[in-house]
Amino acid sequence: MTVGAIFTFRIRPEDDAAMEQIMRDIFDAMAAEEFPTGQVDTYTAYRDPADPGRWYMFEQFSDKGAAVHAKGPLVYPAGQRLAAMCIEPYQRTVLSPVLTSGCGEPIGAIRDQFEPKGSA
Repeated sequence: MTVGAIFTFRIRPEDDAAMEQIMRDIFDAMAAEEFPTGQVDTYTAYRDPADPGRWYMFEQFSDKGAAVHAKGPLVYPAGQRLAAMCIEPYQRTVLSPVLTSGCGEPIGAIRDQFEPKGSA
């Protein structure tokens, strides 16, 4: 079974650059610990340009991947750094997909897969 999640949090807008580095650290840790397992289908991070300081993540795992997510020795501390920067409680909503398109293939441990789109 597939498990989807939407994770949203707010930081101080002036901490945006620091959060971007934390997100890169999380993705690097995921590439080492979780992506190679084939249990992660979608893992994305977005900031909302209309709401400075608001970030969103969209995640999709197998049941097994969801059960072990963010518990490893690399991902867990990076996630704790993210949580420490939140200025209000984060929200994580776990969902059951009904229809999906463009996701569902396990992510490999290839760094190019999570470079920002449209960056110079």
